[in-house]
Amino acid sequence: MVVDGDEATSPTTLAVATPPEVGDPTGSGSLVPEPYRFHLGNRPPLTGIRALALFTVLTYHSNFETLPGTWVALQVFFVLSGFLITAMLAGEGKRNGRISLGAFYARRGVRLLPPLLLTVALLAIYAHFVNVSDAAQRLWGDSFAALFYYADYRQALGHAPFFGYLAQTWSLSVEEQFYILWSIAMVAAVAAHKRRLAYAFAIVGMVASTADRLFLVYHAHHYNNVVFNRVYYAFDSRADALFLGCLLGLLAADGYLHGWARWARGLITVAAAVAAVFLCWILLYAPLNTENLLVWWLPTTTVASAVIITYFVICPSSLGSKFVGLGFLVFIGDLSYTVYLIHFPIYLAIQQQQTGWAFWPNELVRLAIIFAIAIASWFLIERPLMRWRQRSAASRGAS
Repeated sequence: MVVDGDEATSPTTLAVATPPEVGDPTGSGSLVPEPYRFHLGNRPPLTGIRALALFTVLTYHSNFETLPGTWVALQVFFVLSGFLITAMLAGEGKRNGRISLGAFYARRGVRLLPPLLLTVALLAIYAHFVNVSDAAQRLWGDSFAALFYYADYRQALGHAPFFGYLAQTWSLSVEEQFYILWSIAMVAAVAAHKRRLAYAFAIVGMVASTADRLFLVYHAHHYNNVVFNRVYYAFDSRADALFLGCLLGLLAADGYLHGWARWARGLITVAAAVAAVFLCWILLYAPLNTENLLVWWLPTTTVASAVIITYFVICPSSLGSKFVGLGFLVFIGDLSYTVYLIHFPIYLAIQQQQTGWAFWPNELVRLAIIFAIAIASWFLIERPLMRWRQRSAASRGAS
């Protein structure tokens, strides 16, 4: 959910005039098309969709009743993360013939750590002025788990406190563990000069995670909250969505999501519309803590999310892509990582029981604080750091 695609340019199939000795024996200077190369570039729908998913999260966490199937937003985030990370790594591998793990982790650190450190710092300031019950676990235990990216297994194994201030960071831990595992797999595939190896890693990861989830559900003595938590929150049983995104990223990088015939674009448009309707149904009627969610709804919503992302890649100028790529949604999508980090502690700190306000005044104050912090972080911390990262990478490339 936090991956940015600012390192590449928009995809085009180039036609360049070649000198006679390169490919034009007649010397006419005719245009010869270069092979298609996928570039992630600026794709507004892939950012705007994060805003739509974020709105559902904010809505559900405001009262834990509206949109009970909001867990599906994480499926979208997971598939999208797998796609974007793989597209970036595959592009680097094709350009340079290798992937630099150090540079990859540095980019991730510059993008992920500053908003997280800001959130922990703000929690420390809050705890200095407000007495928080069970602060050792709900504040500092949560912060430690978030900073070192093991919040998912802390939740899955029942060690997380009730209403921890950074309880939502379990999904970020899932993604970070994936970044480490998948980047190493991609380095191995590129070093071996075998793209099929990357496909095999993605497929095996997807199948293994799905099988692991089903094993945990069906081999439990009986289904209960303990089983649900173990399966729902842990990386090993949720990574299939990320690996499906990886598969999409590999297909895109190899040109399979480019140049589709008109009838095929029409087919993916219809499929994306059906997938969107299905995800909306899930939002309204598929609450947490059910066995059906673990067995059926997770894999089907993963596929639906993949279909929608594929549609955005194949049909970037379609009506649906233009709507999801509206500037307002793209801006909120850029803020989504920080908003996701900061919203839950703000929700816990400002509750109706404490303020005595009606729902909407209370909610508007919450949202105003959340977005004020996120906007300040974006313009004062995140964007300057990303620009510094780009300048540093450009200077290294020129030297």
